[in-house]
Amino acid sequence: MTLSPKVVGAGAFLVVGVFAFTAALFMIGDRRMLFETRFPVYTEFANLGQLQSGAIVRVGGLDAGEVTDIQIPQSPAGKFRVRMSVREDVHQLIRTDSIATSQTEGLVGGIFVNVTAGTERAPRVAEGGTIPSHEPFAIADLLKQASDSVELITMTVEALRGDAEKAVQQIALTAEDAHALVEEIGPDLTAIVQNGNRISSQTRLLVTNINEGKGTIGKLVNDDALYVQARAIAEQARAVMENVQQVSADARGAISDLRSQSGPAQGLMADMRVTLNHAREATSGLAENMEAMKHNFLLRGFFNQRGYFDLDGISPAEYRKGVLENGKRKAMRIWLADSVLFERTQNGAEVLTEDGRARLDNAMATYLKYIPGSPLVVEGYATQGTETDRFQRARSRAGAVLQYLEGKFDLMPNNTGSVALSGEAKDSPSGSSWDGIALTLFVNRQALQFADPPATK
Repeated sequence: MTLSPKVVGAGAFLVVGVFAFTAALFMIGDRRMLFETRFPVYTEFANLGQLQSGAIVRVGGLDAGEVTDIQIPQSPAGKFRVRMSVREDVHQLIRTDSIATSQTEGLVGGIFVNVTAGTERAPRVAEGGTIPSHEPFAIADLLKQASDSVELITMTVEALRGDAEKAVQQIALTAEDAHALVEEIGPDLTAIVQNGNRISSQTRLLVTNINEGKGTIGKLVNDDALYVQARAIAEQARAVMENVQQVSADARGAISDLRSQSGPAQGLMADMRVTLNHAREATSGLAENMEAMKHNFLLRGFFNQRGYFDLDGISPAEYRKGVLENGKRKAMRIWLADSVLFERTQNGAEVLTEDGRARLDNAMATYLKYIPGSPLVVEGYATQGTETDRFQRARSRAGAVLQYLEGKFDLMPNNTGSVALSGEAKDSPSGSSWDGIALTLFVNRQALQFADPPATK
């Protein structure tokens, strides 16, 4: 059967068309990497920046895949989850520390995702894994910032325009003042220059006269006789200094003989040391005897009556029993609360206030006529905290008040003391407890002339 030329032409056109379509299909598939083995990898963006599905994915600048899906977040706080399909042959370059960035080709080109190659120390990202991302750079944001910057610069220039004009006016006024000043002091400068020239001429004339031997200074400079006389005076001064040095050497020798081991000074110092040792021993023995007399049952009452007592050897319990009263003294107390005496520092310590010192001065005015022969004890009280805290605070309060009173009124240490009694105070103005101090004076009943002072707070 013979085919017509038209049928042959149509068949040839069909075959050529099929081959052309197949070639185009393979070229497009190769360009879109449809025949490459791929693996999925994810990244997340808070702002896509016009990134869409089908965008090219590049790894280190190499076309390596495309964006296949974009998942919308469930809330405004979430991020867009971007699924990328990447060639398997670049899998070893994508590590867990690789960064995905949405970028633009040029200023107005297409959007693509660029993935940086990771480091050797990071493991390779798993299939379906997620890599970190950098938010895309928006040209609109840059233009907005540039616009804001230009507006700020314009506002600043407008604000500084008035100051600049004032500054220019001030500079012009300063230049005018400087010109007027120069014109004003011009004659004075001319006079100074003329005086300088005159002084220079007189100086040259003076130097010429000195060189020629004229005048007193010229004679001193040019006359050899004056030089000879000055040299003779120097020789005489040197002889005098030699005599002084000899006298000084003789004096040092005499002092050395006096200080020598066989000299009189050593014997005198030895006698003085022996005398001082004897005096020290006698003083020590006298102190021991006095201490023994204080504790002797025959003389103890006398010393207690005179106020010689040692609170360090008396416990708070013994003090409460009235060992200092001894039937011959009467205890007079003035109660002062801590709120009127002390204030707390930043570290919690209590210090006397100016008002507290004034209160103490007023209280002591009542006792001053009895002080020379009556023991004075500062009792400390505290009710806050544990037993240890109360004891320490009471002792601190009593010690601070006693230190102030001894310095202010020059009290005798052997006739004064302090004791910490915690918070128990059955005779206090508040009843059975007290916070503060009590100034207690043990007055001889025979010397007591006035009634007890009223309790104060």
